[in-house]
Amino acid sequence: MLTKAQQIDSAPDPMSQRHPPDVIPAAEWLDGAIAIVDAGGLIVSMNDPFAHWLGRPAGDGVGASFWKLLEERCPGWVQPLKEWRADQAPFGRLQLSLDTPRTVARQWYSIELARHGSGAYVRINSVLPPSAELAEFGWDEHLRTEPARWELYVRLLKAEGQLAKLQQHWPGVIFSQRPDFTFDFVSPQIESLTGVSVAEWQSQPQRFWQVVHEIEAEELQQQFKRAVRQGVAITNTVRLRHVVTGRISYVLEHRKPVISGGLLLGYEGVWLDVTRQTIAEKRLSAASWKETLAVLTMGLAHDFGNIMAGIHSLSESFLDQVEAGHPFAEGLGLIKKNSMQASQLVHRIINLHLGKTGDCNYHNLNDIVADVLDLIRKIIPRRIEIVSELSPESLPVYLDPIEFRQAVINLTLNAADAMPQNGRLVLRTTHHAEWPSPPNRHGTVPRLPCVHLMVQDTGCGIQGRHLGSIFDPFFTTKSINKGSGLGLYNARLFVERHHGAISVESVEGEGSSFHLWLPEADFTEGEQKKESVDTKSIKRRNLLLVGHPGRMLDETAELLRMHNFHVVVANSVEAADELIRSGDGTLAGALLLLDPGDFNLARLVPQWRHHSEGLKIILKLIGRERDDWPTNLLNCADFVMAPDCSEQSLFEDLDKVLAGKTGGNL
Repeated sequence: MLTKAQQIDSAPDPMSQRHPPDVIPAAEWLDGAIAIVDAGGLIVSMNDPFAHWLGRPAGDGVGASFWKLLEERCPGWVQPLKEWRADQAPFGRLQLSLDTPRTVARQWYSIELARHGSGAYVRINSVLPPSAELAEFGWDEHLRTEPARWELYVRLLKAEGQLAKLQQHWPGVIFSQRPDFTFDFVSPQIESLTGVSVAEWQSQPQRFWQVVHEIEAEELQQQFKRAVRQGVAITNTVRLRHVVTGRISYVLEHRKPVISGGLLLGYEGVWLDVTRQTIAEKRLSAASWKETLAVLTMGLAHDFGNIMAGIHSLSESFLDQVEAGHPFAEGLGLIKKNSMQASQLVHRIINLHLGKTGDCNYHNLNDIVADVLDLIRKIIPRRIEIVSELSPESLPVYLDPIEFRQAVINLTLNAADAMPQNGRLVLRTTHHAEWPSPPNRHGTVPRLPCVHLMVQDTGCGIQGRHLGSIFDPFFTTKSINKGSGLGLYNARLFVERHHGAISVESVEGEGSSFHLWLPEADFTEGEQKKESVDTKSIKRRNLLLVGHPGRMLDETAELLRMHNFHVVVANSVEAADELIRSGDGTLAGALLLLDPGDFNLARLVPQWRHHSEGLKIILKLIGRERDDWPTNLLNCADFVMAPDCSEQSLFEDLDKVLAGKTGGNL
């Protein structure tokens, strides 16, 4: 049995209970420690959890300085608390930790303060440490209590929600990649960018290097190795090839290797689609040089034309002075003829350069094609045989000859590029009383009867997967310094402006045929143009159709064109934004066939109205109920169409809205 002295020596010292770092277990969880203090910082009241945490009996701290007790309890908090108290905001929150040995997990606390009148309300709770520190020690050190596990669960839900929102709003891809270049995590936008599903990305290592442009693959591998050796992040602009369509996209990639103990665990990074910006940058310097070169070329062409005019005049003068049988007569005649042809060629080049579009008139299609053929024969390599098969009958058309020449020259130059060795280029004109329904058509079915120009080559052909994309802007299978991706797009714009269509047929290894379809002139077009001087009436029919690529977008565009709407299609919010900002203000409205997930719309619509005065915004609900759409987006629209509206009501409503006779939501 212990003596009384021994019992006293072995009894716990009450004062030692006031030094919690020595007596409070690391896993003790503080929940709802509350104190009320007056204006002087003295404790008016505190609950039992707070008193226990201070190591005092309940009620023992009343009248004591709250801040002094807190500093005694946690000496390392003196300076942070001093700075925090200096802020007189009505509400405050601070997270602090207790100093512990490095081998022991630190306890973290959240201190919340609410000032009111002459006093303040203070609450102290245990909280989980930051994620890095949480992972450093065993989970059991922190998660022994139910409140700790609940906080971890809430933190996880918040993190997942924030990540989901970031994926929705980020105009690119967020990823976590394994060392073998499969993805542990990747946002779903990668499928639209590359044509490869998320499941494939997560299981097929070779996919990454199949999508990266082959020219850049080796250099990219070297950069990845250097980044791993040096342990630094890298940023590159990388070309990716869509595995289905072949479309090239430029992405700004920022990736950082994840290394532990000298071992590469993977990469974390983001992709940002910068295709349009990159193409614009690459062409800016080229455009500047081309503009300078054009000025020089015009000057040289004029000088050359003057020289040819002098040669022609001298040869004509000398030819008049010699008799028909003179030995020089034949040579002088040849000089006169060739100098005349050279002068005509120079004039064609100058006229093509100076030609301004927009002036439509009546022409015989055969005559314009024959004129273009003269120029084509001068610029197409001689290894290519050029054949013209012009219709024996006259083919009257009402069009802009400058735009037509530009479209045909683009088609023939593309055909020549497809025949690098040799080949045959055929230009054929025909008349059609009935519509033949050609495949791979873009534009409007022309009024019948119609005329037709075919540009056919015997080149390498076009891959079937590309046929649906070749008329899109910036689409090209050529290298960046050889193709702009705008030639076929401009040809498409030409036929659409002239109420016609363009189509393509191709067989790989055999060649391609491009077809221009235009309405035959009935000689009323000029009068109709004069009668349509009322620009407001014209403007009411110009409509921007915005939606995601697919059958619904294509069918809606075709339906609108059949009802005499001039339709410009944008297959993304970004494309619509670019068209509106760069437009000439002739758009009367924008019909949006989009999902509620297109959050940028609510922000962009006011900007669209600023750039295009009077633009009507019409929203057609697709696949979702009205309540699923953001309220701010619905409020931005001039008119909201019901998802089940009939075709007749669709056009009636469009006519009313564009005419300014109605507004609001259905």
